[in-house]
Amino acid sequence: MTDRFVPPSLEWIPQRRLEARIRRFRGRTLVAVDAEAMELDEVAAFIFGQVDGATSLREIGERVAATYDVSVEEATTDSAELLAQLVDVNLVGA
Repeated sequence: MTDRFVPPSLEWIPQRRLEARIRRFRGRTLVAVDAEAMELDEVAAFIFGQVDGATSLREIGERVAATYDVSVEEATTDSAELLAQLVDVNLVGA
């Protein structure tokens, strides 16, 4: 069993894998790399959209909090959990 990725700090800057593909189809957001694919809900798609190789986990959490009217702590925790899942399926590089 492999260990799950844990973001090293709030200053961690996630990067999309070059192989990652994103498609919007009939109101759904799908992301894939190789044989791994995921459907993202609205908030997850927003978080994935913030992954640009320049924006830190802290900044992503702040943007989520401002956009969805939740606390920065909750938004950052949720963002970290989603990004860890995306690292685990190779959509985001660690």
